[in-house]
Amino acid sequence: MKVKTCTMVAAVVVSSLALIAGGAWGAVTSSPGPVETAAEQQIQAVRDTIADALWTKTDEYWHGADQKEGSAPGDTSPMLNLCAMVIELDPQYAEAYSVAAWLSLGEGKERQALNFYQRGLELNPDSYELAQALGYEYYVRRKHDPQAALPYLKRAAELPSPIGTKRLYGHVLTSAGKYEEAAAQWRKLLQQHPGDPIATKELAKLRASGKIAKEQ
Repeated sequence: MKVKTCTMVAAVVVSSLALIAGGAWGAVTSSPGPVETAAEQQIQAVRDTIADALWTKTDEYWHGADQKEGSAPGDTSPMLNLCAMVIELDPQYAEAYSVAAWLSLGEGKERQALNFYQRGLELNPDSYELAQALGYEYYVRRKHDPQAALPYLKRAAELPSPIGTKRLYGHVLTSAGKYEEAAAQWRKLLQQHPGDPIATKELAKLRASGKIAKEQ
């Protein structure tokens, strides 16, 4: 099935599911019972299945396009359309937001990319990946703006996340001139990962430069 056809079929199914669900719930005047709950679960199962199929299509399109390894296809609009459809079907499909944002950046659509990240984070508040990606965009792409990046990087670092996420937060705190907070982050990281060489080195640099007290 071609990407365009797959997208059109999915759009029809999404609309149909919305009408079915809307009609069913519109007829309910009290709390949903077992039948209504089961119907909703079945509808969601169908949505999840279609979302997975569409996501597979994005991968097929990526690898099937005539392109250099690791580069985006010349026309990324089909993939963006597929990502948008996956998001419509399953708002918790966090990876779809990240890919859509990355593709948008490749087209020079920075505001669209940020909107994808922000919307994804609103609907997936426990995704450290989306929080980190949004913070990174502000820090690296948007005029090296650590102040705008910090709330998102802090959120990512405080969620269950790899050590690299926590290190990034410490580095950006230092870059923003928040030396005491940076020191606190490095000490916290050392509590979680005793002997971490990066945290040890960064704390020593803060002490040596006089940015924090020697005894800290």
